[in-house]
Amino acid sequence: MNNYSPEYLERLNAFPENIALFIGRVPGVATSTDRQSVIRDLTPTHHAALEAAGIEPKMLRRAQQIHGNKVALVGDIGCSYPVEGVDGLICGGKADCVLGIYVADCAAVWIYDPCTGARGLVHSGKIGTEGNIVGEALRAMRKILGVNPADCLAVISPCIRPPHYEVDIPAKIKEQLANAGLHHENIIDSGLDTATDTEAFYSYRIEKGNTGRMLALFGRNPAVPHS
Repeated sequence: MNNYSPEYLERLNAFPENIALFIGRVPGVATSTDRQSVIRDLTPTHHAALEAAGIEPKMLRRAQQIHGNKVALVGDIGCSYPVEGVDGLICGGKADCVLGIYVADCAAVWIYDPCTGARGLVHSGKIGTEGNIVGEALRAMRKILGVNPADCLAVISPCIRPPHYEVDIPAKIKEQLANAGLHHENIIDSGLDTATDTEAFYSYRIEKGNTGRMLALFGRNPAVPHS
């Protein structure tokens, strides 16, 4: 997948202050059942994508991703990364960091408030969706960053879908986003199934664990001055 800014991210990237990317399958990188080793092998490509967008790789903020529903506030300066015990990250609109979430069938969900500039990016697989991680992220964004969910946009990444999976993860996420206060027209689903196209995507289920990881990214465009 050479287009890191696919059509379903257009509404996010229409705001000049945003950089929203999704890096799919990387040709030539061997897959592995060892998550850390495959991420290590993918890192040069992922860092090159950041650099092409004008972002220093040291600004990448990652979550540990334990299939839970906790989120953390991150920024330009902070703790060690990945942040332990969380599956979602949020930041204020003036933070120059870029949020990153790895997926390989689970959904990544971008959340943006154009009024405050606050951003969120979460990992919502079966368990995270059961725990309503998008709702938790929006509650945190409201409490910490002053976000009104009714002002927000959300985008659901390519992920596994029925009939290849017994749970309709994106349908549940859309329902949770609406219940949190987002308007239906501001909830964008990529509509893409990772299990149907292993040339473009990694699929943990189809590849029986011997797979890679896609990377969702969401950050502030360093070329746009702070207001």
